[in-house]
Amino acid sequence: MAADPRYIAVLTVDGRDYTDWETVLVKHQLRTAPLYYCRFTCSEGSPLTKNWGALQIMPGAACTVTLGGLLAFTGKVTTRQVFYDAKKHHIEIQAANLTEIMVGSVVTQTGEWKDKTLETIIKDVLKPVKLNLVVEGGKLPDKPIPVVRSTPGESIHDFIDHLVRSVGSSTSIGVSFTSNVKGDFVLVVGQTGGTDNVTEGVNIIEGRETIYDPYMGQDVVTSSQAPATNKIWGAHVASIPFAQETLKMLGKMGAPAVVISELPTAVDNVIKGRTTTERNWMMEDFVTVFATVYGWSKPSGGLWLRGQTVIVNSPMLVMNGISLTLKSVTFSQDNRTGTRTVLELVNANVLSQLAPTEQQ
Repeated sequence: MAADPRYIAVLTVDGRDYTDWETVLVKHQLRTAPLYYCRFTCSEGSPLTKNWGALQIMPGAACTVTLGGLLAFTGKVTTRQVFYDAKKHHIEIQAANLTEIMVGSVVTQTGEWKDKTLETIIKDVLKPVKLNLVVEGGKLPDKPIPVVRSTPGESIHDFIDHLVRSVGSSTSIGVSFTSNVKGDFVLVVGQTGGTDNVTEGVNIIEGRETIYDPYMGQDVVTSSQAPATNKIWGAHVASIPFAQETLKMLGKMGAPAVVISELPTAVDNVIKGRTTTERNWMMEDFVTVFATVYGWSKPSGGLWLRGQTVIVNSPMLVMNGISLTLKSVTFSQDNRTGTRTVLELVNANVLSQLAPTEQQ
């Protein structure tokens, strides 16, 4: 009997297709590196092991993954592991994308941008590593930033992370970065990918909810200072109003958290944007719901998409019927649990990565 094409995973390396893996895992996620990665294993008894020589897959090789005929990953092989003894042979292949932004440093002539938009700056730092920028869920702020400087040796990943935290956006989830199935660098500005529902007793196999509040209502303010010149210095380039706001809060709700802006600026809208972003993350509970469903496709069709909205209908959970953001989606397959997808659903606060990391 032929295998159901909806549940076939294919790893293609340098144009050659590999199927019949013993275990399959493909993960897409927001704001957590590696953004997109995958892991395939095979051992004694699987069809692939009939020709061990055909599995000489090496790190650095270009690869893609399709799940049920749908493109799910584009990147490079990062790790090859082989183990054998008298009774067992085992091979594991791992791959990831956008590794260039993790290991590569920001490289420009001056390391400085004046009166440039967020999109222009990010495209500039991605150009040396030949990565395409895609914006999903809305538009990036288009107001020029007075001055941005990179730290010598700073990775592209860290530079962009600091930049988007400082600039923020008009949406509650801020700006999150991720990838897509083509391997582009993606900035998610708002909800993307539509809305789907998962329901206890219908398509949820397993459910788990965590609600966490490490700050207990503590407020936050931002402090910053712009570069001084021969004409402007002192209070004129410092965020004095925000320092005064910090002092007013003392004794009212404990010592507030003071965030130091990575951007050298005294422009009100930039500082307020950073304050609002951090406050939204800190003043709410951290809510995470894990929902496991069968198959790889969402009810509305296609693969589940990180960044999309998912409503969990479950009387067992406090978040019953509440819209959450799909922070990560893990597609898996093995001979014990079958073909499954684990949805990590969060509120805007968790996207800050300030909450403890959940282990799967």
